[in-house]
Amino acid sequence: MSPGPGFYATVNWDVDSWVDVVAVEYKSLIRAYDFNGVFRALGGEIDLLDVGCGTAIFPSYLDPVLARDVHIHADLLDGSRASLNRATEVLDGLSHFTVGRSFLARIEDLPALEDARYDVIWAIHSFTTVDLGRMSRTYERLMAALKPQGFLFVYQLAGRSAYQKVHSFYRAAHGGSRYMEFEDSERLLSAAGVRYKVFELGFNHVVPDRADVLEKYLQKVTLDPSVGVGFFEPILRQFRKGDQVVFPQTVNLLVIRGGG
Repeated sequence: MSPGPGFYATVNWDVDSWVDVVAVEYKSLIRAYDFNGVFRALGGEIDLLDVGCGTAIFPSYLDPVLARDVHIHADLLDGSRASLNRATEVLDGLSHFTVGRSFLARIEDLPALEDARYDVIWAIHSFTTVDLGRMSRTYERLMAALKPQGFLFVYQLAGRSAYQKVHSFYRAAHGGSRYMEFEDSERLLSAAGVRYKVFELGFNHVVPDRADVLEKYLQKVTLDPSVGVGFFEPILRQFRKGDQVVFPQTVNLLVIRGGG
């Protein structure tokens, strides 16, 4: 499913309130995996491709935990010029990142990267609205762009997440394709004979049960800024707890080594 027209045309989709809710995802990921140790083992000077960089939320959480001698040269890819601009601004303000090239493209339209090989490629919550039918080839191209001892990190929602339940409820009335999920990546990688490790993370998105705040959250989950909170009332009953709405999520980290 692609976002609604213009959804990512600006960064004015209340990023701060969204980050307040989803910060647990990035904090959990950094606790679960020793990115700093990997970067130091790779030599401290890291060539990175950030696939679907968004507004650089993950790097902003990672930066404070990195050792002083780690420096990341980041190329950025995103389908939104506004996101690329915002990510560049954020990374320029961090201690361990320097921005290199920017690619304005959908993930499935990954540009030729034959002239670049990366120590690290990551897709942090990026493989969601992609065209699933094209992702096998996308994985092939990403693997080809890794250095032999490099790492590909894919942080991706699992099928049992509330993300998927809410989006499925939305699609029943509005149509569209389902979100790609962790299990799809497992299937594609297994079919290609690619070895990988999985780190499973679980946490809750806790949203105040206030129509204005809840509506913004649900619009972000469904990527539809026109849908009202009233539409979701039948499914919200299972998530309400007192004066909060608690959405349990499972988001898994896939770790793939170059040459795997």
